[in-house]
Amino acid sequence: MLFEEIKSVLNFSAFKPDADDPTIPWSKRGDGRKGLLLSISRSQTSWRGLNRKGKFEEGGLQDGDFAEIASQRAEEWRAMTEGGWCVVSLNNRFIISLENNLMRGDNCIHLLRTNPRAVLGPKYDRGKRYALCHHPETTASMLLACEEAFVKVSEDILKTVGLRPARVCCGLFAMMEYAINSIYTNQHGANPSGFVLIGACEGSIAALAQQEGQWKDLRCRSGLGFEAVDTALQIISPLVAKAPPGTPVFYISDGQDLKFRQDLMSQLEKVGARDLTHEDLLWQVIGIH
Repeated sequence: MLFEEIKSVLNFSAFKPDADDPTIPWSKRGDGRKGLLLSISRSQTSWRGLNRKGKFEEGGLQDGDFAEIASQRAEEWRAMTEGGWCVVSLNNRFIISLENNLMRGDNCIHLLRTNPRAVLGPKYDRGKRYALCHHPETTASMLLACEEAFVKVSEDILKTVGLRPARVCCGLFAMMEYAINSIYTNQHGANPSGFVLIGACEGSIAALAQQEGQWKDLRCRSGLGFEAVDTALQIISPLVAKAPPGTPVFYISDGQDLKFRQDLMSQLEKVGARDLTHEDLLWQVIGIH
């Protein structure tokens, strides 16, 4: 044990944050470690490797129940990691809603993990896990609520096959937050007057409308499936229709199902939508940012 402690100091690993410390961004926790990125959907699972230099390696995709896929791929997945650490995106059984006047502050994220009732008050549901994205200039927030049972079952399956989930998130929520930050960055940090942001990830979809600097409406549906383009358009269309003429429309997707992305984008192009998607976007958002 003493030798290992000395070795960890000499190679600087003793000074790196623990991989299971949720208070530290994953890019710092996973720095210098091989890791596995998993995206778990209603009827399929996809994965990519992340090498010690933070570069993406080969991955794969398989249809079927996650528990069966994990059992079949366990050895392959473990070999893509150091210590079994993985990052997980859950793409089903969640809802993203628009809320106002929720608690903010430096301790908010920690409280949301340890005592969510203190942050959410009467909106708290014991059967959910939560994440928040605050509007930078108003009292509005995007609130993610994911079923606790779904998270717990997924974590238990991974632990059964020798993997250790260091970060569990929702890919769609993470991409929406990433896109919002990108829009504000392109405005040089200023609050854009209005936009409609549409996100799609592994068959789930969300749409957020901003008018006069305020988040006005948000629609979300998880687990639609890649064939449900018409249903997705029914969710999106009311927000686009209510937007004032000339309002920018942005679209962002995981980019993994090209047909779904192309079919949806072909309709959004009619209202001048701009596609913010780029290669490996989902993996970058959950594994690097």
